[in-house]
Amino acid sequence: MERRKNRFSVQRITTTALMAAIIFVVTYLIRIPLPFASGGYLNIGDAPIYVGAYLLGGPAGALAAAIGSALSDLAAGYVYYAIPTAIIKGAMGLAAGALLMRSKSLFRYIFAAILGGAIMVVGYAVFEAFFFNLNQAIATIPFNAIQWAGGVVVAAALYPAIRTIKKAVPALNGEPLRKK
Repeated sequence: MERRKNRFSVQRITTTALMAAIIFVVTYLIRIPLPFASGGYLNIGDAPIYVGAYLLGGPAGALAAAIGSALSDLAAGYVYYAIPTAIIKGAMGLAAGALLMRSKSLFRYIFAAILGGAIMVVGYAVFEAFFFNLNQAIATIPFNAIQWAGGVVVAAALYPAIRTIKKAVPALNGEPLRKK
C-alpha cells in the first residue's frame, strides 16, 4: 500500500510558520514609509513571499505570505492595512506557488514573481481607491511598482540558494524526516 503524503503534517505546519516568521521579519525590519496620507510603506517582504511559494507551494505559501505580511502591518501600526494585506499577499503567494507546481526553473520562478508583483500593485490600487480615493491610489502605483521590481530582483538573486535548500531538506519535498 502506497503511503499518502499528509498535507497537514507537523513538519509542513512548522515550515509554513517559519516562512511566515521570515516574511514578517523581513517586511517589518526593512521598510521605508511613504509620504502619503495612507501611511503605507515600501519593503522587500515580497522576496520571501516568492521564496515561500517556491518552497511550500500555493496554499501553504499563501498562508505564510498572508500571516507574515499582515502581522508586519499590525506591528508597524498600519492596522487598517492588515486585512487587505493578508488578502493581497496571500493571493501573491497562491498565484506564485500555483505557477511553480509544475516547474521550478529560474524562468518560471521569475515569471511567478512578476505575476505576484502585478497582483500586489493592482490589489493595493483597488484597495486605496475604495478606502482613500482614486488620486491616492494612482499616486502610490509608482512606489508599489518599485517594490515589485525590488522583490523580483531580490527573489531572483536568492534562487540558487533556495534551490539548494529545497533539494537538501526532505520535509520541503513532502518526505518524512529520517530517524537515526
